[in-house]
Amino acid sequence: MAKYLLCKTDKNALSYKCGEKIVFLISARENAMDISCDKIHWRLWTDDGGFFEGEGKSEPNKPLRVEVVLNRPGFAHIFCECYTPDGKLDTSIDTVDASAGAEIEKLSYCDTVPEDFDEYWGEIEKQIEAFTPEIVKWDEVDSKEGFKTYDVRITTPIDSLASGYISIPEKKGTFPMMVGFQGCSLGGAYKSHIDNTISAVFNAHGFENHLDKEELEKKYPHLYDYGFNEEENASNKTTYFRNMMIRNLAAVKFLKTLPQWNKEGFMATGGSQGALQATTVAAHDKDITFLEIFIPWFCNLNAVGCGYMDGWRPKFAEGLRYFDTVAQGTRVKCPTRITAYLGDSCCPASTVTTLYNSMTCPKILNFFQAGTHTARPAEPEKFSFFSDNENPDNEVILGKYRHFKGNEYEVIGKAYDSETMEEMIIYKALYGEGETWVRPKTMFNEFTEKNCLAVKRFTKI
Repeated sequence: MAKYLLCKTDKNALSYKCGEKIVFLISARENAMDISCDKIHWRLWTDDGGFFEGEGKSEPNKPLRVEVVLNRPGFAHIFCECYTPDGKLDTSIDTVDASAGAEIEKLSYCDTVPEDFDEYWGEIEKQIEAFTPEIVKWDEVDSKEGFKTYDVRITTPIDSLASGYISIPEKKGTFPMMVGFQGCSLGGAYKSHIDNTISAVFNAHGFENHLDKEELEKKYPHLYDYGFNEEENASNKTTYFRNMMIRNLAAVKFLKTLPQWNKEGFMATGGSQGALQATTVAAHDKDITFLEIFIPWFCNLNAVGCGYMDGWRPKFAEGLRYFDTVAQGTRVKCPTRITAYLGDSCCPASTVTTLYNSMTCPKILNFFQAGTHTARPAEPEKFSFFSDNENPDNEVILGKYRHFKGNEYEVIGKAYDSETMEEMIIYKALYGEGETWVRPKTMFNEFTEKNCLAVKRFTKI
């Protein structure tokens, strides 16, 4: 394992109050053991407009301590890097980005959903409903054993094709469906194979899947900075994202015509820009049964206008208000699971939290400390939030439960983690040797995905 910096906090990183001292503890590590770093330079930004920087050192069992206070709900984001004694950046020790939050349950949308939002999207939905997609290309390509995979291009209601790969299990029967969307890039779609599932992935632009990045950039140079044209983004009729979403919705309509679909489970998924696309599809297609998104992009676009930390995305514009992932999220009805990283400066934690807070469907938010938009933490620390309209108080009562995989258990008590004060559930297996287990209450109560449908992890019996 490489050398790296590790960030901890003196309590649950997402449990601070406004006005309370947030304490970051920075350690240099190798193979999960403390090492020394004599010079750590840190920079810290806050969602109430603060910026601070300084230096210190970390020794075994004596981490660098950095403190800050937030005066309004939001996050503090810290970036740390090591230097050698002669003042040079020590590239042998990985840097760390991390965050902690205060009263994050109070974070709210820095905009309002446009008054004509439903009218605007209603017209697009009617356009999709009246249209019948037709196959332009259906070429079988090399595939994983047990699947038939096709390079597909289909017509849409606009002068642009939807383009992707579809993989279908070879065995007889019908299957749940998963449609995936990719992050911000000029790449073609990738092939996906999931056991006992029809798996489709569509690219964001409708161009050929087989071309590599260099060929695509040469053939479509005007798409180099797509979505960032301020003149286009001034109107919801001309922004690049309009046609992107129309292609996606047409592709989903086509997928539902496949005879191998079981007409039950249909999951939409994607990361970054793909999360925006998947959320929009889930908001406007009633047959989506589960939404799974990662490092969601395009959330709370006017956050910087309200003084929150900015990320990497187009400048807030009138036309983009109809595509903000938060606005779309308010229309999602199916269960949703969000995974994100507290060190992500491309999609800051406050914007992801605002998406979660604004959704009214059953929902899960899993945050991991550190990690960025592309890098994952060496020692993951997970923070989970869960909300279900059927159990708004998130209660677990004593008694017998059935796990979604079939085994039965009995909840025999509750406890608290002495380090984080997280509430835990104690339960005993009603099979085998009757082992006793413990699990965070949030995780015990939450739903999970099975066959592209949401199922409760534990059901009272």
